[in-house]
Amino acid sequence: MSKFKDNSNKDLPQPSTAALPDIIFMLLFFFMIATSIRQSNYDEYIKIEVPKASAMSKILKKDMVAYLYLGVPKNKSKYPQDFLLLLNDKPAQIGDIRGWVGDENSKRNGEDLLEYGLTTQLTIDKNARVGYVQAIKEQLSYSQAFNVSYAGVKGDPTVQ
Repeated sequence: MSKFKDNSNKDLPQPSTAALPDIIFMLLFFFMIATSIRQSNYDEYIKIEVPKASAMSKILKKDMVAYLYLGVPKNKSKYPQDFLLLLNDKPAQIGDIRGWVGDENSKRNGEDLLEYGLTTQLTIDKNARVGYVQAIKEQLSYSQAFNVSYAGVKGDPTVQ
């Protein structure tokens, strides 16, 4: 008889899983607090006076929207032009729209892109020249971004 017994034939005890729900809820609360909803930062660069509209509808699939802004630049020394174009809160030129639409399409889920298509929301200052808007719409049509939504506020467009 030996003094020490060989315990190699016994199974190891299972670790306790009682603390797992607590850990999962702590992680859930952490991510809920640490994550913020994306807010537009266009007002750092431009001022936009949004036009009024009498008929408005909501966009159903917001994750399939790309945002394009056209407004008066706040920093005239850095951006001396009359109106500044922003593509998802980044200053750009009208010629950049085609590549931007391709990048936005590649970011989206393929099935949703086929079903809903990419919607480009145009938030344009009400005093913007028609030539700027027409050039933007031409670039969007060249890149086959035909779903266009215009941002506005509810009100009577004939009253200033």
